[in-house]
Amino acid sequence: MNKTLLAAATAVGLIFAAPVAMAEGDHYIGAQYNLYTLGTSALDDLEPEGLALVLGGNVSENFQLEARLGRSLSDDNVTGAAMKVDDHIGFYVKGGMTFADIVFPYIALGYTKVDLEFYDQRSQTESDLSYGVGADVAVGPVTLGLEWMKLQDKSDYDLEGLSLTGAWRF
Repeated sequence: MNKTLLAAATAVGLIFAAPVAMAEGDHYIGAQYNLYTLGTSALDDLEPEGLALVLGGNVSENFQLEARLGRSLSDDNVTGAAMKVDDHIGFYVKGGMTFADIVFPYIALGYTKVDLEFYDQRSQTESDLSYGVGADVAVGPVTLGLEWMKLQDKSDYDLEGLSLTGAWRF
């Protein structure tokens, strides 16, 4: 967990320090509700829920850097298995274009580390390249977003996330 906190602190520092010339309103902090889907060939899909802290900032008009730190709110059970996303940390670049000064559709590319916990108290930590698509809608300093992301794509399973984000720009 200490490595996770250190990585999160480093990411936050990079997000806020790298683009020194950012104007007011180019940084944001928010919360993200996640509905994960863990697919395997051996079982039905597991769908635990989670919540993440989101920190980000605009690098330019078309690119944002973002860090996320999250945990499960619940686990999910199927016959013979139960699983939850114990915690996850991710760093992403979001590239898109603003339409009508409020809608920002984007593609995301980044890295995610996930700790999975299974019903038998066994845990598994994996990291992988992540990619997805989404859109943010800005209304004043508040941004709402919807996103689909492939968080992990391993040989024996894949982990996807459908998320709803609320953020405040400052």
